[in-house]
Amino acid sequence: MSNTTQDGYTPVKDIKALEIKINQASAKTETIVSDFIQEKHLEYLDAVIESSGKFWFKKDDQLRWEYTEPFKYIIVINDGKFIISDEGDVSEYDTKSNKAFKKINDLIINSVSGGLLEGDEFDVTAFENSTTYLVKLIPKNSDMEKVLSNIEMTFDKTNLSVSQIVMRESEQDFTIMKFTNKRFNDKISEDIFTIK
Repeated sequence: MSNTTQDGYTPVKDIKALEIKINQASAKTETIVSDFIQEKHLEYLDAVIESSGKFWFKKDDQLRWEYTEPFKYIIVINDGKFIISDEGDVSEYDTKSNKAFKKINDLIINSVSGGLLEGDEFDVTAFENSTTYLVKLIPKNSDMEKVLSNIEMTFDKTNLSVSQIVMRESEQDFTIMKFTNKRFNDKISEDIFTIK
């Protein structure tokens, strides 16, 4: 891990204990509603591409990312379906029959629920400061390595929810997702997880 990422952080001695704490907090979380800001950093562009929107998660693999600025783009994961609406043009994929979408589905759901720390798909290192845990995941699978060199997840110590995810394709190309105004265990209508 680069020094810039470790600045102000010290290594977590017992990663297994941290994983248990995150899983316990996740088990109590039925729903999450949050605003998000996404920053896309690309080597060949001087400017950062920023977009924002709203996010809904409901236990048992229901999820909606709704980009509202600067464009309208929605991703819904529900009942084994991966649905994308790009400015009203809707495409639907079956995650059960499409391995790539199954991987994307699992990656998204597990990054929100904290489940990425489980299993053996990643080499995991963890760091902490006074307010957050920083968990770095390096894919062991060579297919995934071609897409992502690593994932960095920041967990808020107050509620052990994910406050930021950094997905790195390379040192210069990466995406940062920041979650703000998070609310937990609100009732969410089933209509949120459909695209009409």
